[in-house]
Amino acid sequence: MIRRLVVWSLISGLVAVLLTGCNSGVSTTTSPGTLTVVVGDVPLCNILSFRSLVTGLTITTNNGSDPSVVPANSSIWVDYAALSDTSTILAQSASIGPGTYTAGTLTVGAPTMSLFDPTQTPPVDVITPTFSTETISFNINPPLVITTGQVSVMKLDFNLPQSIQVTAQGQIDTTGTAGALTVKVTPVVTGTPLVASVNESFGNMDDVYGYILSVNTTSANANFTGSFVLQLLSGLSTITPGGGPSVTVNLKKTSQLLGASALDQVTTESFAEVDGYIDTDGDFVANSAMIEDREDIDDNITAFIGPILSITRDPSGNVTQLSLSVRDEEPNTGASSSGNPVDLDSPPVIVNILPSTGFHFSSPASDFVNLTPDSTYLAVGQQVIVHGSYVPPPTTTAPATPPPVTVTAEDVYIPLQTVSGNYFAPLSVGSDNLTGAFNFAPCPQMFQEQPVYVFTSGQLNSVTNQAQTQFVNVNGLSDLTTTPQLFVRGLLFYDLNGSVINGISIPPGSYVMLADGVDQP
Repeated sequence: MIRRLVVWSLISGLVAVLLTGCNSGVSTTTSPGTLTVVVGDVPLCNILSFRSLVTGLTITTNNGSDPSVVPANSSIWVDYAALSDTSTILAQSASIGPGTYTAGTLTVGAPTMSLFDPTQTPPVDVITPTFSTETISFNINPPLVITTGQVSVMKLDFNLPQSIQVTAQGQIDTTGTAGALTVKVTPVVTGTPLVASVNESFGNMDDVYGYILSVNTTSANANFTGSFVLQLLSGLSTITPGGGPSVTVNLKKTSQLLGASALDQVTTESFAEVDGYIDTDGDFVANSAMIEDREDIDDNITAFIGPILSITRDPSGNVTQLSLSVRDEEPNTGASSSGNPVDLDSPPVIVNILPSTGFHFSSPASDFVNLTPDSTYLAVGQQVIVHGSYVPPPTTTAPATPPPVTVTAEDVYIPLQTVSGNYFAPLSVGSDNLTGAFNFAPCPQMFQEQPVYVFTSGQLNSVTNQAQTQFVNVNGLSDLTTTPQLFVRGLLFYDLNGSVINGISIPPGSYVMLADGVDQP
């Protein structure tokens, strides 16, 4: 399964990281190989964000050598809670000496977490987690073999449900009082080498996003027609604005370029979402690239990314305003000429929706029933990317409780999203066992116990040429059960007026998911 080898084999989503390394220390006379490290998680309900700095990563050979994959002076922000909804690349491939590596150590620090809490106004608790250790040891099983002159890939799986202390009822076990909450985190991490598929790729990353720094309409590599450099993770921390890494996105003749007629029409500072893969040469190659709005941080125009917390509609049901918990900004608002960054997590920003605001799916190839989104498609719990101009927050001399930051939306994109929960009723099962529909009970409280109507399809995806919906750990719809918890990933939207999709009647006011993946662990 090429498309979901990375994203779904780690259970509902990954962030791929190509971490810059230093000399391996294993051998100074033998040519090194290169290593790509993939970081992912198993999601946990009601976590809106969970960030920490990655300040070091070493791996250990069976003879005791410990080369650094991440230099000790690194400061790379990772949002573990976002790993179920996006894929990204942190830096260039690490140069590692040949050998067999059986364990490793990940060094983290400065954690922060936000939780959805409907008892609060706004419904967000920002807390400081307490790590049991900031030096996390992990095993690599089977052992990672680095070979001279070859590219290797290893995944690190950060398991949130096993790492974060929960109550007997399965809720996150916080201590303290409102405004001073904490939660205990005992990190559980495992490492596993990945194997290249028959088409010489290490799996697919379906939503690598950032803004474009430069465009090259030619390539010295005959396999590629051009490339652009994508700035990543600039907004995960307002402490270090613009400090994220960048990656070269290579396009081939079959790559789909969406939102621009040709590569020479792509402008710098445009936000882009890329569906791509790492090839056996270590290059990042795009299956498709969606070119979205052009940002201008000096004119207070950027992309805000996060879940919708509340919605205001007019009498016709059109959304006129929403509140958004911002878990990322691209570019970082702290780099604007105002010098006043918009806070991540809380307080939420207020997004004003105008009649001129555009609405789009970030992954058109996943829209297998050919829908056209509009403002009625938005709902609480949905992840969105809002492009627009914002009013900078007041300076530190302003009142202790400043008014919320307002954003005027130019465009709103609905990206692929992963939702955890439980299967509870079949609606349709086709003869191929891949095409059909079922009812799904989402776990996050933001959905207020409303079911999601999940549609699946066995037709070929225009980008991957594989079945539109990939099933993991089950053969298809007939194998789904009410337990264990299920992870579904795809285009999530709100059906305000009700409709009929593939012969199934959707009641008015329902959540609907066009599924790219269904994973039953």
